[in-house]
Amino acid sequence: MNRRAVLLTFALLALAGFCAWRLRENWREEKSHEREVLSRAVERKKLLPPAPIDPPQPVVAAQYSDVAQHTLFSKDRNPTEIVEVKPPPPKPPLPPLPSYYGQARLGDPVIFLSAAGEPQKTYRAGDKVGGKDKFVIVGFDEEKITLNFNDETVEKKLDELRPKEAPAAKAAGPRPAQAQQPASSSASLSSNSLSLEPGAEKKDEIIGAPYGGGFFACVAGDNSPDGTVKDGKRKVISHTLFGQNCHWETIR
Repeated sequence: MNRRAVLLTFALLALAGFCAWRLRENWREEKSHEREVLSRAVERKKLLPPAPIDPPQPVVAAQYSDVAQHTLFSKDRNPTEIVEVKPPPPKPPLPPLPSYYGQARLGDPVIFLSAAGEPQKTYRAGDKVGGKDKFVIVGFDEEKITLNFNDETVEKKLDELRPKEAPAAKAAGPRPAQAQQPASSSASLSSNSLSLEPGAEKKDEIIGAPYGGGFFACVAGDNSPDGTVKDGKRKVISHTLFGQNCHWETIR
């Protein structure tokens, strides 16, 4: 055995002895710590008393209302009264709007209107116009008028409210000479003792000469009321700022 092997053997033995010594020291330290922990006195903590229990609530009848209302054998035990809500009545239809004939603005402005079945009158803002169902005039200007009917506001242009017979009535104004022609012609025929039918002679006395579009002029001295129907024609009398106009129109 050479010298190096001997030295290596002693070194290994020394290392093994050192490792055994360290293991023993660690074991002794652990045992000492274990004894110290186990021998330590446990601190006693004070126990708090439990929270007081709430006393039971008294019995209330309202807590059982759900059971009483949903019984399967008696539906009339439900205390809730069922109220039938009726729908509101329908609004009355809008009556015919009044006819417009003009307005004047000398001082307090006024407007000339004619409701159904009523003659032409002057009205101011705040007045009522109409028959049984009346409109309240809220305001008006040169282009439109605002009316109120049963808390419903109606706004219309004045051109839409002009009477339909107004253009024919204006055309009948400048023809007074033609209106008298049938009367003179009938007089000349009667003087010549020509045989005419009674209906034709009466027609010439009431209905004047035609001036186009199915319209005929009125004869001077004719006192028949507005709406008179004769030979398929109806008499129309309109009132304007310049007076009364009259004409006959063909019924279609």
